[in-house]
Amino acid sequence: MSVDRDEVNRIAGLAKLSLDDGEADRLAEEMNRILEHAERLRALSDSPDPVDVQTGAEPHRKSGAAASPTPDALTHPLADFAPEMDDGFFTVPPPPGVVGSDS
Repeated sequence: MSVDRDEVNRIAGLAKLSLDDGEADRLAEEMNRILEHAERLRALSDSPDPVDVQTGAEPHRKSGAAASPTPDALTHPLADFAPEMDDGFFTVPPPPGVVGSDS
């Protein structure tokens, strides 16, 4: 897909803008660069191997037994984060000014 001067003038007319030929040509070039970039991003998202869109870097892949997703071990006991737990969930007080449901 590309945009030419006529398309830019049509869009400008919809926005009730008045452009001279130089402005229309410049905007057509800018819009075409944006469309080309969007097409490259679309091609990346369709790729079977994900690539970081900003850097172009491929993601780090683990191999072997370490590749299975397991949670990281905590360096501090759970009681350091939330002193109370209920059925495996952290229990925290309501924010100031909010009345708890058990009161």
